[in-house]
Amino acid sequence: MLPNLRGGAWDPHNHNSIAAISDSSLHLWDLRSMEKSVAIEHAHIRDVDYNPKKQNIIATAEDEFGIRLWDLRMLKHPLKDLPGHSHWTWAVRHNPEYDELILSAGTDSTVNLWLAKVGSDDSGPESPSGSPKRQEEPLLNSYTDYEDSIYGIAWSSHDPSLFASLSYDGRVVLESVKPYLQRK
Repeated sequence: MLPNLRGGAWDPHNHNSIAAISDSSLHLWDLRSMEKSVAIEHAHIRDVDYNPKKQNIIATAEDEFGIRLWDLRMLKHPLKDLPGHSHWTWAVRHNPEYDELILSAGTDSTVNLWLAKVGSDDSGPESPSGSPKRQEEPLLNSYTDYEDSIYGIAWSSHDPSLFASLSYDGRVVLESVKPYLQRK
């Protein structure tokens, strides 16, 4: 039993695996044995979401760092740190169709849209020839039309260019990311 269970996510690649957040730690569970398989302890995590197309890749919403991308096979260090919120980050969601697009929402009244590439083309700051790689800015846009903290975000299941957000004052906002899909 996990104390202070805050949230979680089903692994879309393995129906016997679930991620749960408890006391700001991430716990991965194998439902066949009902045992914890892996944990990131005391990481100040508030939300988690699995990449819908890349197995073993998750995004976490963090108290201090914005969001982090992790490879579940190598949890010693995150793949990427994406700071971008001036206060706690409460929610993170991968786009269901364009898995490199990620939303984050926080108590700074901002929703951020990220282009977060992970994979073989993202192995370090240098190209194979030894010259520095051109670094792309992962933050595509910050939506700041809010007056209060944002606690919920969801991509449309019908149109992958649309998302909705819910702020503490009860306001629901619908936004489009179509201008940023062409840059992908």
